[in-house]
Amino acid sequence: MNTPLPSSPQSSSSAPLSRRAVWASRTLDVLLLGLCVALGGLSYYTFSLYCESFGCLGVGLLWMLWAGLAAVGWVVALVVRAWQRRRGLGSWASGLASTALLVMGVAHLLVWLGKMALK
Repeated sequence: MNTPLPSSPQSSSSAPLSRRAVWASRTLDVLLLGLCVALGGLSYYTFSLYCESFGCLGVGLLWMLWAGLAAVGWVVALVVRAWQRRRGLGSWASGLASTALLVMGVAHLLVWLGKMALK
């Protein structure tokens, strides 16, 4: 009749948070949100360019650069968020960044498909 009480899942999961982990988490959050802002600015710049003769190549290269940065940033945001959740750190900023990157990526895809359909 002396059965031990089950322990809470958080008490046995990991050691206390280190200052290094908190600092790394905050730094990664700031970098991810900064990437979202930079990609938003690059989106605005790309959408404001006109395609004239050789300029079409430049617009295409900017779109490819944007797509590559957004895809890599989204994967990094998902990995950072999983790491933060596993360590018990706050993950709202990395979640916001991954959502923003996904929404911007879908919007870019829809705009590109619309432009291709109108040609």
